[in-house]
Amino acid sequence: MKKFACLLCVVCIAAICCVALAACTADKMNTAVKNGDEYTIVAAYDDQAHIVSAVQTIKMKNRSENCFDSVKLHIYANQYRQDAENSVVPNVYHTKAYPNGESWGDITFDSVKVGGAPVAYTVEGADCDILSVPIEGGLFPDKSAEIELTYQVQLANTHHRLGYNDNTVNLGNWYPILCHVDNGCYTESPYYNVGDPFVSDVANYNVSMTLPEKYVVASTGELVEATNNNGNVTYAYKADAVRDFAMVASTNFTKIARTVGNTQVNYFYYADTDAEASLDTACGMMEYLNKNVGTYPYPQYNVVETEFCYGGMEYPNLAMITSGSASYREAVAHETAHQWFYGVVGNDQITNAWMDEGLSEYLTYLYLDSTGAMPLSRNMLGCTQTYVTYVDVLDRYYENVDRTMRNVADYNSDSEYVVFTYVKGSLMFNTVYETVGADKFWKALAAYFDEAQFSVAPASQLIGCFADVCGDEAANIFTKFIEGKEVIGKVTD
Repeated sequence: MKKFACLLCVVCIAAICCVALAACTADKMNTAVKNGDEYTIVAAYDDQAHIVSAVQTIKMKNRSENCFDSVKLHIYANQYRQDAENSVVPNVYHTKAYPNGESWGDITFDSVKVGGAPVAYTVEGADCDILSVPIEGGLFPDKSAEIELTYQVQLANTHHRLGYNDNTVNLGNWYPILCHVDNGCYTESPYYNVGDPFVSDVANYNVSMTLPEKYVVASTGELVEATNNNGNVTYAYKADAVRDFAMVASTNFTKIARTVGNTQVNYFYYADTDAEASLDTACGMMEYLNKNVGTYPYPQYNVVETEFCYGGMEYPNLAMITSGSASYREAVAHETAHQWFYGVVGNDQITNAWMDEGLSEYLTYLYLDSTGAMPLSRNMLGCTQTYVTYVDVLDRYYENVDRTMRNVADYNSDSEYVVFTYVKGSLMFNTVYETVGADKFWKALAAYFDEAQFSVAPASQLIGCFADVCGDEAANIFTKFIEGKEVIGKVTD
């Protein structure tokens, strides 16, 4: 009887803590919604011409201490044009991305208005990938502006983030999005074909998409209304405090669903022969991270089988998973981990890709270990062998090999990026895990998640949370790995 009473007390305390943390997350989300910019997009998809036509309004505020004479937006869709200096994929992925041959896309603007008045916009950037919208008299700190854009996005026939293919229409990074402001300046980084070249703030979205009724749509956000009009359906979505807005449409989708906590997990598929197992993985990973890191704050999460030249791609409330991938379930788990790290907690994916990719990969290994699907030791042995072999080959052919974890633009190849971001990133987090122990590792990660929700977190914030919980030893491990001074399995002075 005494043991039961003690256990009941522990359970009650745990329950109270969970409720308190959930309430804290809700408060932070409400604050993020209140402070976020507002995107309203009314769009339609022509599946004969493969064109998305849209009218987009952005109500935004200058939250920096500087005055801007123009507002800068990324127009990633322009990277798919024929005269782009850089392809959207490295050469090694070109055949997989374009199995039907070369195909092109772009974005063109009919009008740009500020406060209802037309303005003379310019297309700038390293590769015509920045839309510059002038603000008469300047946009001073704490002042707001309303920008209206009318445009068309021509989709390429490609297995990529943005494009159409035989089974799906992928709408990732399809609309103009405000450039993130860092240290009072717009970050006008180009679309690198290595990694995920995106840095974005959370914002609030109201998006409607009209397309033929034969399509089933998976999307960021919650479906508010679906209206059928003469064979076309208009889907209206609302998404608060999300970092991006993506959609995937298909005439072949089947949908199955399950509830995890307060989130409905949907799986959209067309070729998966064991769809329930894929949904099990998504739900299992979500339960695992809800328990160990913090509660997922959104009511919907969609996992989508699609044609994509990589293993998968994360978006808020939505994960694109490559059809037929040899590591399909692992990709589902990895992209689900991104819902926490990239989605809720953002980071600069260009400067510090390890913060979301390396961490999501390692969390995937921990999850697989917890289910008995793959021992952590086996995955870590594989990572060690991959990293040591790769570096050894580089050492044989080059002098002064750069072993630092660095900006995606500074990697010499896609394979180098993968080894240093995913593989070495996993080894780094595992070294911390083995050094401080599981309890402190999860406590530090939960503290980081709680502290950095809905922000774009710097590396110092993640490292600082681990130092606070685990001591300077943990911070030293991160520093050594990032600076390329690590010894795999231990850290030297």
